[in-house]
Amino acid sequence: MKRSSPARFFQQYFAATQFVCSGWLARLTVEQRLRMLEDLMQWEVTTPMPENANTPTHV
Repeated sequence: MKRSSPARFFQQYFAATQFVCSGWLARLTVEQRLRMLEDLMQWEVTTPMPENANTPTHV
């Protein structure tokens, strides 16, 4: 299964729901959705490390 980045996921999600007439996300303006995407992308997403790994995840 191919995984996409969170940014790509939300861009595709917002594009897919742009013209849907129901649902809370569809009622947001494009500017509001882009702001939400910007807010979400400020968070660093990391892949969990195996428990036996001794390397730090952040520098």
